[in-house]
Amino acid sequence: MKQFQILIEKVIDGIANTLAYLLALMIILVFITVFARYMLNVSYVALQELIMYFHAILFMFGVSYALKEKSHVKIDIIYNSLNKKYQHYISMLGTIIFIIPTSIFITYSSMDMVIQSWLLLEGSSEAGGLDLIFILKSVIPITGFLIFIQALSDIIKYMDRYKI
Repeated sequence: MKQFQILIEKVIDGIANTLAYLLALMIILVFITVFARYMLNVSYVALQELIMYFHAILFMFGVSYALKEKSHVKIDIIYNSLNKKYQHYISMLGTIIFIIPTSIFITYSSMDMVIQSWLLLEGSSEAGGLDLIFILKSVIPITGFLIFIQALSDIIKYMDRYKI
């Protein structure tokens, strides 16, 4: 089980490292878009949509990394007053009751939309836009899956730490 947990964390860390490069590329694309628009008086819809795609991917895939790093929002008023053992029990219970069902819901509820989008090879509604909406929509169930496996990793950690 410990090897599985370590593998999950390596996958999530690898995704986070890739997202850092994607963020740098997105910033460069924003500068290019602004420069082209205001200095050259040229606008590229596809480039603007690519920035939007990158932003969506950064946000969606970054959720699992935020969960791994415990950077997500948590109510700390009561939590911080408890000892570490009870904090871990509450975190494990919250993961089981809230995070896992939410990740399953995200994955399950988005699958029909993603399948339909792939069947149509859905593209942009904008002239000159990217015809890759079906790929962008695929990010949603993948995000649910990444959250799910990170939640499993957290549960394994909690169980290992207190020999549950």
